[in-house]
Amino acid sequence: MEESIQAAAERINLAVRDIMLHHVKSSFRGLIVQGSAVKGGFIAGSSDIDYVLYVDETGLNESGALPIETCINLHQALSEINVHPFRYIQFSVISPKTNKYLPPIPGSYQLLAGQLLEPEATNDQIFQDAVASLNRLQPEAAFHPHQLLDHGEDRIERCARLMCTVVWPVVFQLLTVIHQDGIRIWNLKKQEAVSLLSNEVEVGGMAANFLSSVQSYYPQEQSPEKALRLIEEGFAFLNATKRFWSTHCTRLLFREDTTN
Repeated sequence: MEESIQAAAERINLAVRDIMLHHVKSSFRGLIVQGSAVKGGFIAGSSDIDYVLYVDETGLNESGALPIETCINLHQALSEINVHPFRYIQFSVISPKTNKYLPPIPGSYQLLAGQLLEPEATNDQIFQDAVASLNRLQPEAAFHPHQLLDHGEDRIERCARLMCTVVWPVVFQLLTVIHQDGIRIWNLKKQEAVSLLSNEVEVGGMAANFLSSVQSYYPQEQSPEKALRLIEEGFAFLNATKRFWSTHCTRLLFREDTTN
């Protein structure tokens, strides 16, 4: 009987938790898992399982990183985990001084051990973060086109994966500003977010096209043409979002009616 997504996530979470507690030891503060492994919206071959490790400053070296010996030991232990059906395990390591991230969003994460470094994100924090991100949006800086000149091994697969990591946050950031309800928005599955964005004709179609190209390319990843289509659709959405934001940001930021 094939393992369910939820059962796989629970199995991986327990293994990762035990590894972190064993190897990080006294500097360990907390561990969360977030994203599709918690809220759903899994896309076969594309979705990773995303962790945030909280540590004390005492556990970091002068560069603000875990010691290389610790990282080697952690990788050796993590490599024993069967991550299927997820693509891979991804980690962010945060301490009180190095924390530049938005706090965890209620409902979109699970605390596996320890505690958070700070209170959960509020709707206002999520909104302000989305505005700042949209103001900074530069599609060709987020994904430099010259990467497509590399060829061989898994270069095109990496490019397709990178485009996914660029596009999906922008989808949720744009919806956050439009609907002014970031906690609800960030708890949507990717498919639900794209469906909601379809109400915005200037960007909705591009988001739907991108999702379609992602579902066509993954999980096989055997067609360079499909990878290039995914990247092309990603750029189309990002550029449409930049135009949309340039045109509508004043209206969205200064409207009187704040209902959703």
